[in-house]
Amino acid sequence: MRVKKKYQKFYGKPIFLNLFLLVLNLGLFISKIVFAQITNSLALQADAFDSLTDIIMAIASLIGLIYSNKKPNEKFPYGYYKIENIISLIISLFLFYTAYNIIIQAASEIYLYIIGSMKVIFITPSTFIFLLVFLLISILLTFYLKIVGKKTKSPIIQAEASEKFYDVFISIAVILGFISALYNLILIDTILGLLISVFIIKGGYDLFITSTKTLLDAVIDFESRTELYSLIKKFPMVRDIDKLEIRSYGRYIFLEIDICLKKELHLTQIDTLKNLISYEIQSKFSQIFKIIIITRIKEKQVIKISVPLINNKDLDSEIATHFGEAPFFAYLEIFPEQNGILSGYNIFTNKFKNIEKRKGILISEWLTSEKIDKLYLKQELKKGPMLIFEKSLVQVIITELKTLKDILDWEIKNQ
Repeated sequence: MRVKKKYQKFYGKPIFLNLFLLVLNLGLFISKIVFAQITNSLALQADAFDSLTDIIMAIASLIGLIYSNKKPNEKFPYGYYKIENIISLIISLFLFYTAYNIIIQAASEIYLYIIGSMKVIFITPSTFIFLLVFLLISILLTFYLKIVGKKTKSPIIQAEASEKFYDVFISIAVILGFISALYNLILIDTILGLLISVFIIKGGYDLFITSTKTLLDAVIDFESRTELYSLIKKFPMVRDIDKLEIRSYGRYIFLEIDICLKKELHLTQIDTLKNLISYEIQSKFSQIFKIIIITRIKEKQVIKISVPLINNKDLDSEIATHFGEAPFFAYLEIFPEQNGILSGYNIFTNKFKNIEKRKGILISEWLTSEKIDKLYLKQELKKGPMLIFEKSLVQVIITELKTLKDILDWEIKNQ
């Protein structure tokens, strides 16, 4: 147990991990540049600049981690997360420029080879030792990042592990280039330099696209946005969605929702509704970091009321004492904007009356599917049915009134 705690404690420090990656990759970059100059190898030079993508990812992660701890203010209400995207965008342009220079140099070397003026690659035993060390570091770092990514489930670390996996193949290609040079196959080094420049372009392209999409808030596709809209609209108390904005800041996605409710609710009911919506969204859209929900009330044109009844005598029908055993249920529709004018009413037979098990649950689900706003009862409900009405934000009212007409008069009086 002790080892496990230390292990978790170590992996709980992403800043330390990214600092370690930054220092290590920076060391590899400088070493490769130096040896590329000494040996005159274009492939090794290209490999060095490919290492820049690892440095960029470590820097971007560090910036995101540092600035994520800074509190938003009036100028930056969503914090400073986008700084890492701006830096990534700038560096992606630098990577394109680097790849361009490597391609130009490779074209020049190919031309010299064609006219018979071959470049010279300087090879020593120490060169192969350092190349093997670079390869070993890349392999160990790849396995290390894969283990850390699996343990922490961090998408950033998992992306860094995938990037390092390609570096292993690039390092092997560079070693093959030097082996080819021993047999005077100098052009192989140039060709490998060109191939590595393709990886540099890919790394720059990925950074450019990701950064641009984030800066333009293009982080969720149309189908997912439509699914998100439908998910929110399915809640009974949500009348309209006035605004649904998805913003991306760094690696974090913020969702702003401005919803119009069907009726006025207590603060606790509004909080419950917000929590339910947030839970449903994050269950299906785990990439969303923070959800901001703003609610407002739009007076409902018709209020729908349900009442359990003993008999069917129109408005003189008596209210039933037992919810589940009630032979009938009434629906009243009232216009609140017109001083409580009755729009209409219907009385239905309780189709679940003769069912032995889960009677209260089935009736509750039936009534909530009819999108009622209020339920008048003589007695408190059991826990199961009550939870269903609470989840649908139906107002349950315990009353001493006797008939359907009494409820209608009470509603009109209190509009």
